[in-house]
Amino acid sequence: MIRNIILIICDTLRQDYCGCYGGYAHTPNVDMVAREGVMFTHFLPASFPTGPFRKDILTGRFTFTYHAWRGGWQEKDYLITDAFNKAGFTTALIGDTMTVGSFDSHFQYVDFIRGQGPVALYSVDFKLPLPADENKLRTPRERLQALMEQWVRWRGEEDRFAPRVFKRAHQWLENFGRKAKRFFLMIDSFDPHEPWNPPRYYIDQYDPNYEGDELFEPAYAPSGYASEKEIQHMRAMYAGEVTMVDRWFGFFLEGVKYMGLWDDTAIILTTDHGFYHGEHGLIGKVELDRDGTIIRRWPLYDTIARIPLIIRIPGGPSGERYSVLCQTPDLMATIYDLAGIEIPNTCQGKSLIPVISGKADEIRDITITSHTYVTDKECRCPSSIRTEDWLYIYGGDEWQYELYNLKEDPGQENNILQKNQDIAEELHKRYISWLKEVGCPEVSIDLRSKFNDKPRESLPYAKLI
Repeated sequence: MIRNIILIICDTLRQDYCGCYGGYAHTPNVDMVAREGVMFTHFLPASFPTGPFRKDILTGRFTFTYHAWRGGWQEKDYLITDAFNKAGFTTALIGDTMTVGSFDSHFQYVDFIRGQGPVALYSVDFKLPLPADENKLRTPRERLQALMEQWVRWRGEEDRFAPRVFKRAHQWLENFGRKAKRFFLMIDSFDPHEPWNPPRYYIDQYDPNYEGDELFEPAYAPSGYASEKEIQHMRAMYAGEVTMVDRWFGFFLEGVKYMGLWDDTAIILTTDHGFYHGEHGLIGKVELDRDGTIIRRWPLYDTIARIPLIIRIPGGPSGERYSVLCQTPDLMATIYDLAGIEIPNTCQGKSLIPVISGKADEIRDITITSHTYVTDKECRCPSSIRTEDWLYIYGGDEWQYELYNLKEDPGQENNILQKNQDIAEELHKRYISWLKEVGCPEVSIDLRSKFNDKPRESLPYAKLI
């Protein structure tokens, strides 16, 4: 029996940087869990980005159709923590992601490590030189300098956030987890999300002797402002952050073993999304103005939407890779299955256990990844509709509509919609049918029902997510 479940979310962890997925970042601990467990290569978020993803995690629903980033729960939302609490599990959430402290997640124990957020640090009492041209960094300037003021007070690697998160999770296991009859622990690390600030010895593994602007928290904008050398170093800083996170993830896993929990605890590692490091001519996740206002939501190509999912089940298969299409609500259904708890009818996901056990080859033939629909009446957001063979970008009002043949063009570099509009229109129909199936509000379905391959010329300036 699986007695305990540990779910680790490492924010903004790109699949193609993890060693086990063929990435070039050094991730020996992530790779170890993959060897002892199973990997999913086509796992995609449903709701994008950070906050909406975690609402999907807690409810097992496609919440982008009716939830905004902020705001409370609705009647249709039954949280997985409620089910686990009722079943006698000890439940705990430990992390530094802003969402840990932003809404009631119904965990019995919550440990929120502060400091990563919209930097409630604006009390800067001295000025530090920025490591790059201010116009190449995410503003406002006061926020950047506040971040740097915090960093100079760190005495070493262990003062950074990922080490603190995994050390606190280790402490919780020591004091509570190993004594519990059964537990569900969720660790929510904001790293490797930017700002990328690992010790220099991590960055030098990937780009030693670099001289130039360091885009440790780059401007969210089309990538033309950064040189290829700067983009390459930005990737090195990110890879260094990934490797630092992996080290402290390994520290935590060693604790699981030493405390005798390894043989009856399932370990699940995933993330909420990736990050554009210049791919598709973009840097960031959405376009921001110099005041930090979202002015354009971008399409969600595989760079940002194909995310890692690794599941280690004691006594389960090891070293397997599955290419089945699956999404965030499916992970929740899987966790219910692992715990031996009946999947509630409010959960819209499908368990991956039949795939892992060899009883099923697929659980869904289409996935939808989207920004939230909260601003539909003013401005419709882009969404990505994916099948095994095709990626259709529904541009909404903000982006052109696009179509990619994933067998011939896995990097999504050649938009073939104009020559294959019939395929795009058919995928659009499937998109609308899917929205009806998941109970999307009629107003959003009606606003999306017509296929129109051109974005609007006039848009409201500010967008919401």
